[in-house]
Amino acid sequence: MGRQVKHVAVDLDDVTVDFMPGVAHSYELEFGEPLDISGGTWSRPLTTLDTPALKDAGYKSLWAWLRDREWLWALFPAVEGAIGGIATLRARGLYVEAVTSKPLWAEHNVWKWLGKWRPAFQRVTVVNTGQSKLDFTDADLIIDDKLETCIEFVEAGRQAIWFDRHDVQGPPPNGVWRARDWRGVITNVNHITGRTG
Repeated sequence: MGRQVKHVAVDLDDVTVDFMPGVAHSYELEFGEPLDISGGTWSRPLTTLDTPALKDAGYKSLWAWLRDREWLWALFPAVEGAIGGIATLRARGLYVEAVTSKPLWAEHNVWKWLGKWRPAFQRVTVVNTGQSKLDFTDADLIIDDKLETCIEFVEAGRQAIWFDRHDVQGPPPNGVWRARDWRGVITNVNHITGRTG
């Protein structure tokens, strides 16, 4: 089933960084109302997600609002289990790389967040928004919350774990593993690599 896994790529937003809950909390602090984030980052693109409160404040979308508050990203917490999970992957002899998509205006926050949380990544790759992560890493396995990215990796003969903690998109396609949390990620990696513990 594909090539041997030695190099693992891990997405940041909503896999390592608790991005959408962080956005929702910040939005609620500012506007005093909850923000529906069901489905996570990819259910409704932030470029089109709007609310009456955003419109009243002069913003066309949540993405436009976030761009004015780009510094918030570096303050978001880690996803539960992510920092220890990344350390576990590395301790098991895997080469662990962060691969994230960011617009140029937000890229500097990657370094701020990594400096605070210090996950055990051996390499960090920042891809421009709209570019395929597949083209920028030679990782054998990717852990990502974007199903399309996982499918790309599988179609290219690599492995993928879909980090689907929101559980809204149905079953994964053939060849794509699924994890709803970091314990599930480690279990899947154990199966993929043939480890028993």
